[in-house]
Amino acid sequence: MNVTDVSSKSTGTGDIQTSPGNDAASIKNEFMTLMIAQIQNQDPTNPIDGTEYVSQLAQFSQVESLEHMRTNQSTQMVMMENLGIVQSAQLVGKNAMVPAADFTLEEQALDGKVYLEDSVENLSIDIVDHSGDVLKTIELGPQEAGDAAFSIDPTALDLPPGEYSLVANTTAGEVTATADTFIKAEIEKIHFISASGMMMAELGNGLGTISVLEISEVS
Repeated sequence: MNVTDVSSKSTGTGDIQTSPGNDAASIKNEFMTLMIAQIQNQDPTNPIDGTEYVSQLAQFSQVESLEHMRTNQSTQMVMMENLGIVQSAQLVGKNAMVPAADFTLEEQALDGKVYLEDSVENLSIDIVDHSGDVLKTIELGPQEAGDAAFSIDPTALDLPPGEYSLVANTTAGEVTATADTFIKAEIEKIHFISASGMMMAELGNGLGTISVLEISEVS
């Protein structure tokens, strides 16, 4: 199990430490010091109106309340991040179906699916090498709208390990088009980016790192 927290030490939401002199207690002390100095140095012949002190105290109370709210929000963000990391540990080692066309083929069969917005008369999947040459074509025939599953067996297709791409071609009447492909791969690692609040999943089969929001299903 490999779960990593990459929370920023200085700018991330996980950093709840306040700079010296910027916490609520320091602000309160500075305010009271300035107010006492103002009272002590006021013109005796033209004293400051008492309502002004009340107004200043009210403004300070608002600032102090906002400071407490900011601190509480930061604390809650840290708690949410930690909870998310703990929950994400359950995903490590499972298989995720994600939108992808480029992949790395090894010795094991690779499963995937094609999403079709409408029914088609024929669906075929081209397996393309890094040079852009079509090495194999998987014919899936007529398909209804929705997900059409497929599997790439390197032994049956006589495909050596390497990097490949998929192109899903559809035919409906005289209209030809391409469709979105999804590939299943193991979740090897989860990490949380505090700066963006995004949880990322690192996948096998050369799929790289994607947001967990892009995962269409987990098995």
